[in-house]
Amino acid sequence: MGKSGQLSGLRVLVPRPSPQGEKLAEEIRRHGGEAVHFPVVETVLPDSFEELDRVLRDLERFGLVIVVSAAAARSVASRMATLGVRLPDATLICSVGPITAQVLKESGLRADIEPESEYTSEGLLESLKDIDVSGMHIAIFRGQEGREKLGEELGKSGAAVSLVMCYRRKMTDRSFATVIQAWESRGFDVVIITSHNILDALLQLLGARHHLLKESRVLVISDRIARYCQQLGISEVTVCSPGNASVIDGLHKIMSG
Repeated sequence: MGKSGQLSGLRVLVPRPSPQGEKLAEEIRRHGGEAVHFPVVETVLPDSFEELDRVLRDLERFGLVIVVSAAAARSVASRMATLGVRLPDATLICSVGPITAQVLKESGLRADIEPESEYTSEGLLESLKDIDVSGMHIAIFRGQEGREKLGEELGKSGAAVSLVMCYRRKMTDRSFATVIQAWESRGFDVVIITSHNILDALLQLLGARHHLLKESRVLVISDRIARYCQQLGISEVTVCSPGNASVIDGLHKIMSG
């Protein structure tokens, strides 16, 4: 675990949406680093709650619900409160990882199952390997552009899967000019990338100056994101685990290296 002051002199761009992005930036500053927080994507409500509401009102039918992100957890908890519905005792909740599980618990829900280490679709599937899902109705609460692998694999195992979109990501409409100016004048020692959407948005916002990102050192939270970075021409990629503590440790290792 990094200690206060260990990131002194490190200049970091945090393009992650709030509130996670601002919390991470604050943690970097607490450890002595300089963090510029600019959310390049925003989490917004779905165009319609019809599908989400239909599933939430019929939760008794589902033996398992899977929540794939903290944003999905917030959306589901908020909508359940609005509708006045509760989670049946017999329905299992599977969280993608500890951060999502924490959001669920803070919202008065629970997390019965979560991956031990890999907080991805693959990790979720591994955490469910001992559960017979054949014939089970499963709801996967996710964003608009969620991966298909989880639903496809559970469907192959005989589950009846409902993919439920409960939030959207959209690229910010704020001007990115001040960040580009800072990038060109002072640079960033590390850019933190926590999703494919963030990487795509950064490249689009940079436009002709995309070389700024491709020449930067990038810290990512999964091997899958690392591979995507490399496919897009970013070669200096360091991988850490999800969670602010792991990101801080990853930044410290970059400084030490």
